[in-house]
Amino acid sequence: MNERKKVGLALASGGGRGMAHIGVLQVLTEHNIPIDLISGCSAGALVAAIYAAGTDLYMLEKYLCTLMPKDIIDPTVVTRGGFISGNKVSEIVRTLTHDLSIEQTRIPCFIGAADLETSEFHIFENIKLYEAARASMAIPGVFTPVKIDGHWYIDGGTLQELPVGVLREHGADVVIGVDLSIKKRFTVAEDKAPGAHASLLRAFDMMQKEISRLRTDRLDVRIKPDVSFMGMISTAGAEEAIRIGRECAERAMPEIEALLC
Repeated sequence: MNERKKVGLALASGGGRGMAHIGVLQVLTEHNIPIDLISGCSAGALVAAIYAAGTDLYMLEKYLCTLMPKDIIDPTVVTRGGFISGNKVSEIVRTLTHDLSIEQTRIPCFIGAADLETSEFHIFENIKLYEAARASMAIPGVFTPVKIDGHWYIDGGTLQELPVGVLREHGADVVIGVDLSIKKRFTVAEDKAPGAHASLLRAFDMMQKEISRLRTDRLDVRIKPDVSFMGMISTAGAEEAIRIGRECAERAMPEIEALLC
C-alpha cells in the first residue's frame, strides 16, 4: 500500500485579505484534505497560527466578523516605527491560539518574519505562537516592529509573500498555496493624488509581485481568491472575503484530489 502524500499549506500575506484564508481552510477540512504542515506570513501567519492551535474555523469566522476597528487598532507615536502598537491584535491572537508555543501545535507551523538587521527571512522556534504571528504582521510604518531575542522583526511578506520553501524543506510532497496578490489594475485619478492607505497597499503589491517573480519555489496548487476590496487592517467585508475563499477552494478541489490519489 502506498504511503499517503504529505500535504503542506502556505498562506500568503495580504492584510485584511487574509480573511479568505479562513474560507479556504474550511473547505479543505470539509473535504477531508489532510494538512500536515502549515506556513504563513503576515495575515497568513495569523491564520496559520490559529489553525495550528486547533481553534474551530467556524467559531473563528463568527468572531472575526464581529470585530470593529476599535478592537484591533491601538494608536501609538509614529517614532516607534508604526502608528499601531499591535498590543490589541497580540492579545486576540494569544486567546485564539490558547497561549500555545510553536512546539505545542497539533501540526508543524512555520511562521516567518524579516530580520531588520540582517535582511534575512527568519522562521521562529521556541516562542509563543502569538509572538511569532505578531512579528510576522509588523507591516512597516503601520505596526511597530517586534524585538525577539535581541533582533527586530517586521512583516514576513516583505521578503516572502508565500512561504513555500520551508514546507518543501520539511518534507511536503504536495504544496497548496493561497495567493492573495491583487488582480485588478490600480488606477489613479488625474486630478487627485492617491491616499496613503491605497499607496501603501499598492507598494506592497508591487514589491511582492517582484519577489514572487524572482523566487523559484514551486506550488502544486495555487488558490487565488480575488479579495482586493479588503483593506490592510480592516475587517469590513470579512464575510464576503471568507465566502470567496470558500468558492475558490471548491473550484480547486478536483486538482487537489487528483494530486493526492
